[in-house]
Amino acid sequence: MAFWIPFIFRGARVGGLKEATVHSQYRRSPNIPGDFPDCLAGVRFAEEQSKDLLEKYKRRPPAKRPNYVKLGTLAPFCCPWEQLTGDWESRVRASMPGAQDDPRRLEVPSVPGETCQPSNEAGISENQPTKPEVTGCEAHTGTEVVLGQGASENHAAATGSQLCVLRNRKLLRQLSAWCGPGSEARRAPCRGQQEELTRKACLSILDEFPRALVWVSLSLLRKGSPEPQTMICVPSEEDLLQLSQDQGYHGPRESKHSDPFKSLILKQKEKKKMEKRRNRELTAPEGLAAGAPTAGQKALTKGLWSGPLPGLTSHCSRLLLGFVTQGDFSMSVGCGEALGFVSVTGLLEMLSSQSAATRGLVLLRPPASLQYRFARLAIEV
Repeated sequence: MAFWIPFIFRGARVGGLKEATVHSQYRRSPNIPGDFPDCLAGVRFAEEQSKDLLEKYKRRPPAKRPNYVKLGTLAPFCCPWEQLTGDWESRVRASMPGAQDDPRRLEVPSVPGETCQPSNEAGISENQPTKPEVTGCEAHTGTEVVLGQGASENHAAATGSQLCVLRNRKLLRQLSAWCGPGSEARRAPCRGQQEELTRKACLSILDEFPRALVWVSLSLLRKGSPEPQTMICVPSEEDLLQLSQDQGYHGPRESKHSDPFKSLILKQKEKKKMEKRRNRELTAPEGLAAGAPTAGQKALTKGLWSGPLPGLTSHCSRLLLGFVTQGDFSMSVGCGEALGFVSVTGLLEMLSSQSAATRGLVLLRPPASLQYRFARLAIEV
């Protein structure tokens, strides 16, 4: 204390975890360990964060908390990266001609090493790294994070069943050039350095990294303030057409979903009332025996999806591309900015279907809102 008080009196400023997160957001760099989903520390951090958010949600009364089932939000407290990349891999594989004849089209031979052990908490898988090899995803051994980004460094093998984050600078520069909008004249100087966006170029990346994530930065075109767990979605052709015709168009709106668990929750409440009434009529020892909960009963929470999650990508009207991990209104830029991860497979599929003028435009939707907002996507190299 004899050191810190004079240190602050001399003009030093103290920052904690919140300030460190804001600092990394302004630098557009991943925050340790939450923004490293392919390492053990990042998975454990996501599980603990999901537990805390779930407990905070349950403490609020049901009438004062959002119903995420009706809002179409399957995972409001966590980001199921494994299921997201797996859904996009299956979706692209099914749409490819001759995919059924050759199911190994997008698969890479597995590398001998440690296997992935799934975790039942928060719906996230714990990924144990394989032996490092020279590919596009860096290795994370235990809780150690490798921060070097050179192409010649050790990288983790991207097998068809393992999640990884793309950190190869050559591929990141290539994807960054494809995400940038512009006319043919402005894109001409980059042709000598970067390969054009073709189906063959996309397949070469997908064959090597079928389940990879890429770190992206997002800047909202107009009003809106993104938050963590905000969904990054693919805009439809009608959305882009309406935006080109009306520059004040904020974005589409998701229709409300039906709640399939409403009747089950009502039955569960009625059952609890009957048990309480029965316990009152019985004597104290008999009531204790009768009131013991039966094994295998799982209490449903109003507003949350119960059981295994359905298909993530096609659950809403707009295809899900990824999630935001950091987001807020940026005072330096004057608009909402966000950082997060998107599926490389989904990103290439979206860029292939967009024109040069609208390339890189995505939709953002917070977990507790039905309104989509347009944002510009860029890849940080």
